[in-house]
Amino acid sequence: MMEEEGFYKDIYFDTDEEDESIGLGLPKNKKMNRKVLSNDELLYDPELDDEDEKWVNKQMEDDNKKEKTDAILTCPMCFITLSYSCQRHEAYSNQYRAMFVHNCHVIKNERYQPKDGKEDEYYQKVVCDQCGVHVGMMDQDEVYHFFNVIPTA
Repeated sequence: MMEEEGFYKDIYFDTDEEDESIGLGLPKNKKMNRKVLSNDELLYDPELDDEDEKWVNKQMEDDNKKEKTDAILTCPMCFITLSYSCQRHEAYSNQYRAMFVHNCHVIKNERYQPKDGKEDEYYQKVVCDQCGVHVGMMDQDEVYHFFNVIPTA
């Protein structure tokens, strides 16, 4: 990637656009020496992408050992991951159930009973840890039922 110490190779910025240099106010065919930016100057560390990918794969692997997954669920507001392992509802395609969750919590002091449910049947509200949006409910058997999420494969 680098030609001279601290500078990118010309090929790094090569493009099919022939007159890219004109838009920059440079003569056509004028070589530009572009200094290699530090991670602080880039405002991110490109190496972290690989580390993050390994971490996500490990999370998925650990959760998938516990239960097969139909999707990865994320919060619709902040996109934080809520579950790596869930099952899609048979009748309602936008609903999922999961036993292993991340980045969300149950509001313990709120209980809801279905109108036509059994006496001992109840649900508790589940919200995103990051942004607080209501993402689902947890039943009395501690199964999470997500309905306000974004599923991805």
